[in-house]
Amino acid sequence: MSDAEFEAAVSALDPELRVLLEGEAALDEEGGIASKDSDVQIINEEEEKKLDVCHRCYALKHYNHITTETSPAFLRATQQYGSLEFLKTKRNPLIVAVLDVIDLPFSLGSQLPELIRQNPSARIMIAANKFDMLPQRARRHEQRIRDWIVQHLKQHGFPTQQIRGVTLVSAKKGWGVLGLLRRIDEERLPTDDIYLVGCTNVGKSALLNQIMSQRASKSKRQQYQITSSAVPGTTMGTLRIPLHALHMGTPQQAGGKRRFLEREHYLIDTPGAVNDQQLIHLMSFKEQKKLMRHAELKPVTFRLEAGRSLLLDSFARIDVVESSDPVLFTLFTPMIPHITKTLKMMDQEGPLQPIPQLLSVRGVHNSRASVDLAFASIGWIAVAGMFDNARLRVWLPPNVNPVEAFAIRQPAMLPFEYQGVTRKFFGSGNRARQ
Repeated sequence: MSDAEFEAAVSALDPELRVLLEGEAALDEEGGIASKDSDVQIINEEEEKKLDVCHRCYALKHYNHITTETSPAFLRATQQYGSLEFLKTKRNPLIVAVLDVIDLPFSLGSQLPELIRQNPSARIMIAANKFDMLPQRARRHEQRIRDWIVQHLKQHGFPTQQIRGVTLVSAKKGWGVLGLLRRIDEERLPTDDIYLVGCTNVGKSALLNQIMSQRASKSKRQQYQITSSAVPGTTMGTLRIPLHALHMGTPQQAGGKRRFLEREHYLIDTPGAVNDQQLIHLMSFKEQKKLMRHAELKPVTFRLEAGRSLLLDSFARIDVVESSDPVLFTLFTPMIPHITKTLKMMDQEGPLQPIPQLLSVRGVHNSRASVDLAFASIGWIAVAGMFDNARLRVWLPPNVNPVEAFAIRQPAMLPFEYQGVTRKFFGSGNRARQ
């Protein structure tokens, strides 16, 4: 049919049938087909005005200052908490799960694995953010890290058969973003929206801005710029960016005329799921900003014998209760460590409480870590050594759940980062000497 014949045939149809043919178009007051889709916003760039920015976003963007609370209770009250429930009923959704590669399994959260299990048709793309924070030596082994991530997700009940790919990215430096977009383009169907999900502080908004900077025009970047900061829960609502702004829309046939009104499709940034067991929520805003500065982790190894303790400020402590040989702790954390005698700590009342059970750890080699001791949002400690069986006591703040704020990771994520340089405790002074 010619275009004129097609339009004549459509005009002769019942108005309700015309609405079905035209996708999500609505009837106008006279019973005809409305010319605008409720989900589509036509932007005239010549008439585009500066976007209004709220006081909170302005303070975060220009002064790195927070005007609201950052507590989990506040975030739950203001965010669309639980909004990921809609993923249960979506048919064959394409989900980009953003994880913090230095905060696993805690950046995975508990809500997403359950939702994915309840929707077996969901297709998952894993974006492991903050790859730039891993030591340079470790970044050479990308495939080993990707394999470890998949194995770790499987251990925590994530349905790995639904994973379509794992991409290591850095939202700060732009590493891996184009590779992620290429994989999304290969996986995406013409009818797909793309859902960006993850916990607070994994860097979803920063990743979205990086995608905009690499795919969108200057006018579109200004139009859809997202406020990103180190504050937990910066994104407080669902954000929708049309895929055509990212050159990811359905391509039109060259020289052809679109006869049906197609629904616009979006890249949807959802509010971060709140994990209230992350230790960052116990910090002041000043401490949060300091912790969230993106810098490469510099692993340092301490050699502790029985009767020694390692502290990470007022958020974690590990006592070496028993060990046949020295235990090597390699720290992957921005927190400043403090080494002291366990007896000295027993004489002082501190803000931490011990986990009831002692940890039993076995060493396999001085230069290979057997397990990781991971703490929510502040990094991890790799344990190595030539001991048969060491018993450790872990201390955490009293107002967190040890099961959700602390994890033993086996195998270790970066087992070979020990480089033969240790720092050993000497004497009764609270210092570590090389």
